[in-house]
Amino acid sequence: MKIIIIGATSGLGRGTAEILAKKGHSLGITGRRTEMLEEITSRFPHIKTAKMDVIQEDTISVLENLIQELGGMDMLLFSSGIGEVNLNIDYENENRTNKTNVDGFTKIACFVYHYFKNQGYGHFAVISSVAGFRGMRGAPSYCATKGYQRLFTESLAQTAHHEKVNIKFTTIIPGFVDTDLLKEKYPLTLSLTKAVKIIARGLLKQKRYVYVDGKWRFIVFCMRLMPNWFWERML
Repeated sequence: MKIIIIGATSGLGRGTAEILAKKGHSLGITGRRTEMLEEITSRFPHIKTAKMDVIQEDTISVLENLIQELGGMDMLLFSSGIGEVNLNIDYENENRTNKTNVDGFTKIACFVYHYFKNQGYGHFAVISSVAGFRGMRGAPSYCATKGYQRLFTESLAQTAHHEKVNIKFTTIIPGFVDTDLLKEKYPLTLSLTKAVKIIARGLLKQKRYVYVDGKWRFIVFCMRLMPNWFWERML
């Protein structure tokens, strides 16, 4: 299978890429840091790479060139994303998150939808978050943008169904995972090694939703049941 991962130089994207490469799939990956892309190809010479920042104007042309170099695309995983705790609610910080997690994501998602529609098949996946189900203190844009990604993908899935287009969709819902994005330790934090195994397995099985791991499905269910007055007094 020919798979492209957007944002694969670290964290969940990189770990998933390494698993899929070891399984023999043809991979194309992107990232902002050239030195990290070079380090990955030194270990996996058959992986195609492209330097990409999803908020830049050349995003789609970079992606098109990578698809051509890979010889096609059967699946795309959008793993690029930023977010940090921002108790001061600083606009510049929040806007950086919005540009990557909304603008960059939307640009890629729209292109990929039409690419797979014209091709007649494909599989689009995105790494969202448990945070996308409720607003959390100090992370307004991160929570909102991860909810946006989940709902946008849901809308695409419904559109594809009614247009009778053979596109599969996977929304990945991690909880706390031990990556650079997590600045401190939290309860129920999952190791990166275990998390990417769950993600890779879910992608290859074309699951519609992949919770990382299963306990977060129950936690999200409870989160959504909590009344607003109670939720806003938590955390």
